[in-house]
Amino acid sequence: MAFTRRTALGVAVATAGLGRSVTAQAQAFPSRPVRIIVPFAAGGPTDAIARWVAAGLEQAWRQPVVVENRPGAGGSTGSAVVARAAPDGHTLLITANSHAINPAVLRNLPFDTLRDFTPIIRLADGPFVLVVHPAMGVRSLGEFVAAVRARPGAFNYSSAGHGTNNHLAMERLKAMAGIDITHVAYGGAAPATTALLAGEVQATINNLVNSLPHIQGGRMIPVAIGGLERSPVLPDVPSMNDSYPGLTAVNWYATFGPAGMPVELTQAINAAMAQVVRGPAVADRLLAQGITPAAGPADAFAREVAEEVATWAGVAQAAGVRPE
Repeated sequence: MAFTRRTALGVAVATAGLGRSVTAQAQAFPSRPVRIIVPFAAGGPTDAIARWVAAGLEQAWRQPVVVENRPGAGGSTGSAVVARAAPDGHTLLITANSHAINPAVLRNLPFDTLRDFTPIIRLADGPFVLVVHPAMGVRSLGEFVAAVRARPGAFNYSSAGHGTNNHLAMERLKAMAGIDITHVAYGGAAPATTALLAGEVQATINNLVNSLPHIQGGRMIPVAIGGLERSPVLPDVPSMNDSYPGLTAVNWYATFGPAGMPVELTQAINAAMAQVVRGPAVADRLLAQGITPAAGPADAFAREVAEEVATWAGVAQAAGVRPE
């Protein structure tokens, strides 16, 4: 068919109509209750953040916002629910940066991490912390490295499981510091923490939220923070980056939707969530746990996700972690 002036006018009219339709969809959202899938069990940091954000969104949107926990398979079970949902914003995913790690460590994911989701907003960043059992007798990262280096293979560390972010973070530290410490995988952060408290292992890299009560109680000794800077809740603990530039261990918490969401709708949800997470009702709770609100634009977060998927693939390969 020849592309005539008449067909050009028809395309222009259709395109303008589509633009109005998408804009109207964003303005009308939400038209019914919104479901937020958390792909982990209730009670953890991701679940808490999702519920805090949901409460704020209910007030802003004047629609119920229901948090639904769908744990399993490293977060992929719940994420798959969102990947299969309609791209209308009424089914969303709030997850952690294991979402970017899973392609490197899990076989046969039921979705493509980059192709099947719309990155919406990076809500907050929570640093991990390297903690040791008091019986190890070290109080700094330098002392920890020296102790492990002096007795290669004599010490163990726990993780939340094979290929989890705290497993890969310790493997990065091992490579950068040139130390040999044995990995013991547990079935989640809670048993990995319990193992350290019981003295079954000597160290772990754990999220700060879970570790802080034990640190305050003297049952764990913090030797390094995983963020680029010190944490305001542990101001005397240096960061890993101070000793090993480029070494970080940070857990981000973020929102994704199904692939194919209109840009205007994505931006509208981003703006609403940014306002909630920066408001005192949520921000104060986050900061009290050592978690920093992030809330940047959707397009920047999409680039970060793509970069992290590639980075973690390289880390897993260098550490000899094979997908399971």
